[in-house]
Amino acid sequence: MTRTEMIRTDTDVAWCAGFFDGEGSVKYYRQVPDKSTRRVGRVILCSVSQNSDNIEVLEFFQSVVGFGKILGPYPTESGNTKHVVSYGIDEVLDLLIVLKSYLKTRKTLDFQSALASYWAHDFTATSEDFAREIRRAKKKGCPECGEKWNGLACSNCHFIA
Repeated sequence: MTRTEMIRTDTDVAWCAGFFDGEGSVKYYRQVPDKSTRRVGRVILCSVSQNSDNIEVLEFFQSVVGFGKILGPYPTESGNTKHVVSYGIDEVLDLLIVLKSYLKTRKTLDFQSALASYWAHDFTATSEDFAREIRRAKKKGCPECGEKWNGLACSNCHFIA
């Protein structure tokens, strides 16, 4: 059976939509410019997460929807672990179609905005893309010594990008 042929009850789909409204996320991101081509990739992150002691909730969600990949466990700041049902770009629109009748407006708009941005993505790097790349490099630290880094040069080992 394909995912569009799955038999689902309205009650189960409504529950899944409510669960996604509360615990799910769908977002579009521009990646940092590629070092060689200077082109900017695109990505949609779509997932539902839950503490690992509630993994059966994610298994139920996945079984009703009919697709998605359960990943984890991942550590959390609280010391617990969590699992995630993740959806690739080829599944995001299908997930919206399954849940849309019962999703709240805000989450439906999140899906629509992420998909529209993904499809209209301009691969040309902008000044904001380069600024985001520098901010990301600062957080990671110097590529050579890992110390304080301003995105261009290291004040500790004097490495220059």
